[in-house]
Amino acid sequence: MKKLLLIALMLLATVTFFSVKTITITAWTVGPDNPSYYRFENLKAAVERLNKILEDSGADIRVKLEGFFNTTGWDDFKQKVVFGFQAKQKFDILCSGHDDIGAWAKAGYIIPLDDYIKKYWDEVYYDIIPSLWESTKFLGKIYAVPQDTEARPFYINKKVLKKLGWSDEEINALPEKIRKGEFTLFDFVEVAKEAVNKGLVEWGLYHRPKMGIDYFQIFTSFGVDFYDEEKGIFVFNKKEMYKVYEFFYNLTNVWKITPKAMIGTPWSSVHKDVTSGKVLAWMGGTWNWAEWIKDYGKTDEELQEMFLVAPTPKATAEGKPNTLSHPVVYMIPSHTKYPDLAFLIITLATDPKLNFKHAIESGHLPIRWQETVFPEYKKNFIMVEGTKLLPFSSFIPNDDKFNEFNRIIFDGLSAVEGGTLPGKVVDDVAKRLKNQLKDKVVIVEE
Repeated sequence: MKKLLLIALMLLATVTFFSVKTITITAWTVGPDNPSYYRFENLKAAVERLNKILEDSGADIRVKLEGFFNTTGWDDFKQKVVFGFQAKQKFDILCSGHDDIGAWAKAGYIIPLDDYIKKYWDEVYYDIIPSLWESTKFLGKIYAVPQDTEARPFYINKKVLKKLGWSDEEINALPEKIRKGEFTLFDFVEVAKEAVNKGLVEWGLYHRPKMGIDYFQIFTSFGVDFYDEEKGIFVFNKKEMYKVYEFFYNLTNVWKITPKAMIGTPWSSVHKDVTSGKVLAWMGGTWNWAEWIKDYGKTDEELQEMFLVAPTPKATAEGKPNTLSHPVVYMIPSHTKYPDLAFLIITLATDPKLNFKHAIESGHLPIRWQETVFPEYKKNFIMVEGTKLLPFSSFIPNDDKFNEFNRIIFDGLSAVEGGTLPGKVVDDVAKRLKNQLKDKVVIVEE
């Protein structure tokens, strides 16, 4: 703490030299889920704390925070950010997904933060869960500070399993069986088909209705490795990807446990169906728990009675049970006039109590070890269960071409769920990937 105070005062001396009375720092932050509003509010709290330091030191300057918390959606937010970068609009702190780092760092839109992190390491950043730093890197440099992390559980409706004749012991043992690979994705399909055929649910499985990263969990379930970290290139193995696309094709066209109109379904409809018991399983996120409580009228007790939480099951011998983490991070634009001050505010906002407040409110997971010893942590069901999933977690690559790769893969997924045969989709996707990404992708024909 003493070091933070010293740095703040040194920064103050620099600012005073230029006779600045009030510095306005602008932060652009995103949910897009409503309960994640502390991504902005914690920055406000950090500025209040900084102003108290300045007041106590007798300084005649203050910091003012402006900006917004966006809930319209990832695509809209990212379009606004890119336009803001290009137009050099005034913003000094940016909060977005770690997967944006590659493209924005390569374009020169954000600055590396290694030196800043070293400066505050002993006070703050030593306590960040180490694996999270990997999600902040591009070409060996750190470009962001973790704001939160999460897991993507495979939520299964326990009440439906009970109606199918499962005992409490069998239901309670299922998450561990999934973690051990003893209950597979195809085992789940059989249960889902039974539940639908008996009229216990309308649908067996819901997945994300828009482009995102969630469905890469199915890649891992099938043992598909789509990125070569050492070479920094994407890999599209046609034989392996046929199995993945065939799975999604079968969901809607053969087994008919997922609606053909899944992609494009409004988010509100998805969550209403899941929380009302119309669906056996949902490939969602830990943050959904908070959404269901705040926006869909559920209580924590009701959700615990309804859902078990597990990794996405493995599908094949080559695959493994898994989840995917998508840390949201703070970045600093290269065009800001106040990078030092912006980073100090981010550092103050990374206080364990502030971050834990965000985690509790939004259904995300701790980023600092100190948070895991708070009594409230041990009482929070989804936080404890979500943390159990982290050993099964991975990140998508921070590659500047990932969004292009993702779009083409997703278009293929949309096509097979709509009825296009997997073989044709695999060929079409391979051609598009090679045409667009060229040397950034390897097509494996075998």
